[in-house]
Amino acid sequence: MSKSRELSDYEKILFSESLRSKMINLAKLLTKGNIAESEDLVQQSYLKAIENEHQFNGDNIDKWVITILKNLFTDSTRKGTYVVKKTIRDFDNNKIVEKKRLKRVNNYGDDVPQATVIDESDDYLLQRDKDKCLEKLSENEREIIALKQTDSYSEIADILSMKTGTIRQIMFRAKEKFMICMGFKNE
Repeated sequence: MSKSRELSDYEKILFSESLRSKMINLAKLLTKGNIAESEDLVQQSYLKAIENEHQFNGDNIDKWVITILKNLFTDSTRKGTYVVKKTIRDFDNNKIVEKKRLKRVNNYGDDVPQATVIDESDDYLLQRDKDKCLEKLSENEREIIALKQTDSYSEIADILSMKTGTIRQIMFRAKEKFMICMGFKNE
C-alpha cells in the first residue's frame, strides 16, 4: 500500500472548500446550470492551477483560480470546441502529447428531470422565469451574483479588480432588474 504525501500549503488553499464553492457557483452560472459541464470546468481549472503553480505570484489564490476558470470557459465556448490532451509513450519510452480539438456536442438527455407523481409545474415555471430573468442581466452582473453567494463585496472586488462601491452598485441594480423581470416590483 502506498503512503500518501501531505499537501503543500498551496494545495491546501487550492483545494479549500470555500474556493471550491466559489468555483462551482461560477461554473454553474457560466454553463447555464449544466452540472456535468460545471464539474468538468472546475476539474480543468484545478488541473491548470496545479500545472502552473510556479506562475502564481500573489496572496489571493481565489482571484487567480477564478480567472483560470473564466478563461477556460471562454476558450471552450469561443468556437464551440474544446481541446483534449492525450499523453502516450513511443517505443523508446519518450513522452508524446497529442492535442485534438473536438466539437462540443450537447447531450440534452443527461440532465432532464425525471417525471414524478407530485405536481411540480409551479416550481418548473418559477425556475424557467428565474433563468430567463438571469439571462437578461449582463455577464458581469450574473458573475457578481454568483460570487456573492459565497464572498463578501470586498472579496468580489478583489477577484474582479473593481472597487467595492462599484460592486455594490452593480449588485443593487442587478437585483432591481431581476425583481422587475420576475414581477415582484412595479417599474
